[in-house]
Amino acid sequence: MTSNKFKIELLKTNWISEEDTQTDLCAHGQMRVNIGNEIVVDQSENDGWTISATALLLLRTLERNHTKENPVGDQLIPCCGHFLVFDNDMEEVYIGSCPSGIDWELTHDNGTVTLKTESGNETKVDFKDYKSQVLDFVDQVEEFYKNSPEKEIPKDEFDRKGYLQFWKEWNEKRSKWKK
Repeated sequence: MTSNKFKIELLKTNWISEEDTQTDLCAHGQMRVNIGNEIVVDQSENDGWTISATALLLLRTLERNHTKENPVGDQLIPCCGHFLVFDNDMEEVYIGSCPSGIDWELTHDNGTVTLKTESGNETKVDFKDYKSQVLDFVDQVEEFYKNSPEKEIPKDEFDRKGYLQFWKEWNEKRSKWKK
């Protein structure tokens, strides 16, 4: 097992269509993720991931494990992550995605985080280092939203609830953590 080896880099940000930036609610882009000596994802593998969904899912991993038995979402890096579902009996927004995502498992143990890739490689990372990587990524995604045209809140009640809850959860979780 390798120690202190986790890096997530945001390489490119975009909307699906540059013509509909106000109605495209999900940020997409390219990223590179290294866990130990393994490159888990790199920009050449896909036209773009749903980085807004990835950011929220990674925020969830700051306070809980992500395992096959108890996941924080379908995958930590979903290809698609635009189907946002929320109902009053739910604690957090459900981010629906297609099966074409990238995932790894994550468990917390006494100030460290163990990351296990889909190929079975395990790496232990100091929680502070992990948190710093996650928050840097989250803040970069949020900055992309801030520098883009203001979003049009969906008129459809179902879509509006999901989108508003997504940002409510994002803001609550982000405000809990300091760099």
